[in-house]
Amino acid sequence: MDVEIDLYSGRRNPVFSLAPEAAAELMSRIAALPPAPPGAAPLQGLGYRGLRITGGPAADIMEIVVSGGVVVARDRNGAERVLQDAGRSLERRLADLAAASLDPAEMSVLRQELRGGPETP
Repeated sequence: MDVEIDLYSGRRNPVFSLAPEAAAELMSRIAALPPAPPGAAPLQGLGYRGLRITGGPAADIMEIVVSGGVVVARDRNGAERVLQDAGRSLERRLADLAAASLDPAEMSVLRQELRGGPETP
């Protein structure tokens, strides 16, 4: 499974691969998530927008977006399941897995976003 960190506009986003064990853990965690409340949607706009996962072991899942407390799983027919990622725990776990692959500056931006934005002095 490949994970793209949707961080930039107009420039290539960082990508890392999940080990098979981490991919299995991810799919298990997604399967346990409850449906999101009506109207829940991934982050939009400029800057960090979440993590986009492709190449999963489930043949029917085409893409998974983990963003702002919401997980959207899209199947090959275009159907979506929108799930709740309470406390952004899945998003934070993926960030932890990204740490070994990301540039320290990119990792800093990702951690700031998961804390709620840039820190103020």
